Amino acid sequence: MADAAIRPGRLFLGSCTAVTALAFTFAAMSAIMYQLKTEFLLDNAQVGLIGGAGLWGMAISQISFSSLCDVVGMRNLLRLALVGHIVGVLLFVFATGFSTLFAAALVVAIANGMIEAVCNPLTATLYPDRKAGMLNRMHMWFPGGIVLGGLGCWALDQVHADWRAKMIMVLIPALAYGLIFLREKFPPTEAAAAGQTLPDAFKAVATSPLLWAFLALMTVTMSLELGPNRWIPAVLEAGGLPGILVLVLINGVMAITRANAHAILARVSPPMVLMVGTGVAGLGLLALSFSGGTVATVASALVFAIGIAIVWPTMMGFVAERTPRTGALGLGLMAAAGSLAVGIVTTPLLGQIADKHLPDTLDPPAVTALAREVMASPTTKPAPLEAAAGAVAASSGPLPAAATGDFLRRTAAGEAGPALASKAAPVLAAAENKSGLLSFRYLVPFAFGVCLIFGLVVLSDRRAGGYQAQVAKARLVSDA
Repeated sequence: MADAAIRPGRLFLGSCTAVTALAFTFAAMSAIMYQLKTEFLLDNAQVGLIGGAGLWGMAISQISFSSLCDVVGMRNLLRLALVGHIVGVLLFVFATGFSTLFAAALVVAIANGMIEAVCNPLTATLYPDRKAGMLNRMHMWFPGGIVLGGLGCWALDQVHADWRAKMIMVLIPALAYGLIFLREKFPPTEAAAAGQTLPDAFKAVATSPLLWAFLALMTVTMSLELGPNRWIPAVLEAGGLPGILVLVLINGVMAITRANAHAILARVSPPMVLMVGTGVAGLGLLALSFSGGTVATVASALVFAIGIAIVWPTMMGFVAERTPRTGALGLGLMAAAGSLAVGIVTTPLLGQIADKHLPDTLDPPAVTALAREVMASPTTKPAPLEAAAGAVAASSGPLPAAATGDFLRRTAAGEAGPALASKAAPVLAAAENKSGLLSFRYLVPFAFGVCLIFGLVVLSDRRAGGYQAQVAKARLVSDA
């Protein structure tokens, strides 16, 4: 850091801008999920796979590139990230169906993973004595970027812009971080500066039980944050609420809290923050899953936001402080573990749960009657609609989940004519809203489970002399 050519303030600004670009992709993809279902006739499971690719792809990228920061070079990785953002946005713009949408989400995710792989160890290197606080400050721009991107998406909706404009909007912060980093000189990571090689980093990771425990916990805590946030706009929009504005509200609370995280962490240990945060987030999700009406929904969303606000960066700061020898690889694995869980499991699973419970929110006789009306309609109907409507019309017991969802979506899209579309659309929207909210309830036991585990960490630290004593011990071991 003594090299005058290295400008910490400029590099930190670029890191914050890059995280903002990452957040814009999250806001834009969350904002278009409901529209993708309508335009491409996708079910919740398919949309969940697209949204999931936008996260597990980031995890694969983080794992792949976090260990290469000093080999490939931080600036080169960020240049590749910029190319990935541009290519991914273009793939979205020219998408023709599920396959191209999935590919677009994956390319954008790989670019996002490169940003995480570079900016987390870069910030830890720039501010070695304030890792947890500065990582919180940098990652304030994830919820902050979602606020800005979400408001941009809402503004585009007000002028009835095509959904593709929301993805094009991502290029604004992407080009900005490209310009900021263009000629900057980057320091070596902490591990490289200490003379650690890549094999040393892998050895440190392999021999750190605490890191492995927190990798497992990260899969749950990140699922609590990003799983619901990915679905909230689509679920609430189906119920007639401006879901993107609720997402903006949630992330506004998170941004403000992260901006002041240093003051919180100066008084409360990270494990205590994690214990309280996950418990409150669980209560918020439980309330949200039962909510009905604007006031109850917004109040529940606020509780959820307060709970989850600084959990993610505090997890990262904990690992950076307690397992310093794992370096950039350890931080990359932490971020990757969470993204992988949310992308492969949580986001698609919430969609599948919503699809499974969709018939439970409907009046079977009314839906069956609508299906028979569609079957009797003289309008020429596509074969998939005929098959789905026939299956629903023939049901005498519980409605078949897959056929019911397909029937309602195709009818609402106008495949049986505008008159029947006007009947199916409100029925489908109400069901999508209720089953989507219900899916959040499945995350609540996990929230309370990790809350208990973090409580045990708090007790363990107190018996060992306190959190700071454990950090000092970790530094001594690292220096040795």
